[in-house]
Amino acid sequence: MQYLKLSLSAISRVALASAFWIAVNVFHRVEVHGLQHDDGTHPAYFAMCHRRDLDPMVEIPVVLGHRGWRALAGNVRFAMRSDAFSPGFLARIVLRPRWFARFVRLIPLAAILRGLGVFPLENVHMRPAEVWIQDAIEIAGDVEIEDALTPVFLQQVVKYSDERGGQAKGQHLSHLLSWRYQQSLQDWQSVDIFREPLRGQMKRFVMAETRQELAHIARYIHDGGSLWGAPEGRISPDGTVGAVTAAAHRFVRDCPATLCVVPIAISYDFMTTRRSGIFVDVAPMIEHAPLVTQQTLDEQLRDAWLLHMRFTCTLLATGFLVQASRTGSLVFALDDIAKCIEQQAKLLVGEGRLVDTRLQHSRAARKLVIGYLRYAERQHLVKRTGRTSWIPTIGSLTIEVRPGEYGYRQNPLAYAWNELQELLSVTTSSADPASETLEPVRDSTSKCDTMKDEN
Repeated sequence: MQYLKLSLSAISRVALASAFWIAVNVFHRVEVHGLQHDDGTHPAYFAMCHRRDLDPMVEIPVVLGHRGWRALAGNVRFAMRSDAFSPGFLARIVLRPRWFARFVRLIPLAAILRGLGVFPLENVHMRPAEVWIQDAIEIAGDVEIEDALTPVFLQQVVKYSDERGGQAKGQHLSHLLSWRYQQSLQDWQSVDIFREPLRGQMKRFVMAETRQELAHIARYIHDGGSLWGAPEGRISPDGTVGAVTAAAHRFVRDCPATLCVVPIAISYDFMTTRRSGIFVDVAPMIEHAPLVTQQTLDEQLRDAWLLHMRFTCTLLATGFLVQASRTGSLVFALDDIAKCIEQQAKLLVGEGRLVDTRLQHSRAARKLVIGYLRYAERQHLVKRTGRTSWIPTIGSLTIEVRPGEYGYRQNPLAYAWNELQELLSVTTSSADPASETLEPVRDSTSKCDTMKDEN
């Protein structure tokens, strides 16, 4: 019976990975590099830099496929945000259309995830409000709303002062789990939504859950397994690389000294009307990770991610637009931006950086730039002044998003600009360590200023 269970789990995992791979490649152009850096060492922690919900679907089939059947079938398991195991998770991911969200809310995803070998991992500080309330009912019972939640939170979520919100007065916590409030409870909140003493109870509950989850994962690693996860704990909200979480630090510290970390970088060429490009790059392993100091490990992991992310048309064209708007040379032609990007791509390759190879060839670079400019027009980031000329209208480069929201949706240009600045903030061993920026490239037909932000 146990063998049959393991076989069904393995077949399900392989089928799901295959479906992911097919679906991703229908809508995106995917390139994978650096698989030679993963030599199959166990135990391993596959540490992905988290950019989109799509990341695991892109990376897992090919990276684990490189390791063979055993890795796909069960030798590698996954850490996933714990709210995925709570009721209604799919409705949190698919908010529109509302009728469909209400339908998928009924799917019991937790059993499926556990069958596929997924470990839940708590976010100690921020969770969807709906999850906090579900757990509060389990811990303290179905207490009255006014005794459990702060007035500020109630005003924000259920519009407590208006006629409709007034229906919640005198109700219990379970009342807020009705479909009426589902959408307003998806914002990520801290434990401060609760009144005391429930707030203290929920803090202790989350910490206990986290310790238990990490102990479970550590036992699995000590038994010879490997784990796939995101050390940052969440998707980057503004394009920058986030700090490694305390949970990830504790996990590594509790693992055998032989644990190696496999950094996985991913880059999205997303500002385009063409089929978007996705680049997955596996960096050299960090060996004996538990023996490395926490600060050193963080630095090595961050540098590995940034040095193995690819410069795309999205990043280089964004750099051109921002610099054009700042220098006062506002009107630019298609030839100006295409030639600038091609020159910057070649310069970056000379510095030992990874670049979308199409940007080094004039015809291919021009096609990518056209796709970028069409996207920029639709987003009102540029305004056409002639058949092949534009003027930047980029607006603010500040990203302000609430927890759980992503800046690449609200302000894609600012998100790409932040990504570009981070990639330019590190240098390869082949580059001059004293150089912090790319030197400008200039010719008689176009100006291509450095894309490093000096402000």
